[in-house]
Amino acid sequence: MTVTEKKPSPQLRTDPLWRRPRVVRWCIVVGLVVVLEATTRFGLIERSLMVPPTEIVERLASIVPTGEFGADAVRTLTTILAAFAVGLLGGIPLGVLLWRLPGVGRVLEPFLVTGYAMPTLLFYPVLLAIMGLNAGPIIVIAATMSLIPIALTTMVALGSIKPILHKLAKSVNASASQYYLKVLLPAATPLVFPGVKLGFIYAVIGTIAMEFILAAQGIGFRAGFYYRELNTADMWAYITIVVVLSVIVNGILTWSEKRIRKDML
Repeated sequence: MTVTEKKPSPQLRTDPLWRRPRVVRWCIVVGLVVVLEATTRFGLIERSLMVPPTEIVERLASIVPTGEFGADAVRTLTTILAAFAVGLLGGIPLGVLLWRLPGVGRVLEPFLVTGYAMPTLLFYPVLLAIMGLNAGPIIVIAATMSLIPIALTTMVALGSIKPILHKLAKSVNASASQYYLKVLLPAATPLVFPGVKLGFIYAVIGTIAMEFILAAQGIGFRAGFYYRELNTADMWAYITIVVVLSVIVNGILTWSEKRIRKDML
């Protein structure tokens, strides 16, 4: 009678706690907060530039429950979502057009890249004269900032699809809708999504920046208002809100991207 020896199952490799990226990131954040707290409390940083983080938290606790903050938050979030929706609904079809018509793509791509680098804030006076003093000009500028990376990424993603997929669609006599929805969309989505993510981030940046300089309402406007009023504590409170909003948005988009890539595998 022979005895069959079982091989020991390989153990999962676990990195030390101090080498885990999430732990390292939190250590950096906590360390930065501690340094800021100490340097501001001991006067190493002037109060006109920075206030202690604990005081910022106190101001946040007073600001967030107010109706004024609610109205500002609704205005900013509505503007961001509207700008991103315009950028998404315009950017993806434009990217498809640039890929589908290579000649048009070669002609328009330099203009898009130039527009990507150009400060669109320069067009605000023209938009103000056309649309009036409302959220319209901000939405247009933020949407333009969002549209260009989405369009360029879509064009590159579609151009990167393996030729075998196009031949496969033709071999099964796929209709135009099946070709785009069943072949191109699944194949290009993992590469398009980083552009969509970047487009959303630019919609946030464009909205907050425009509100800071030009708007009469919104989170960005309120941060700029308190900056001009030399109210450093409230200014940093609203800046903190923008930072937290950006972290939450980036986390949601990163999670969505991972899910999409996992589903496509």
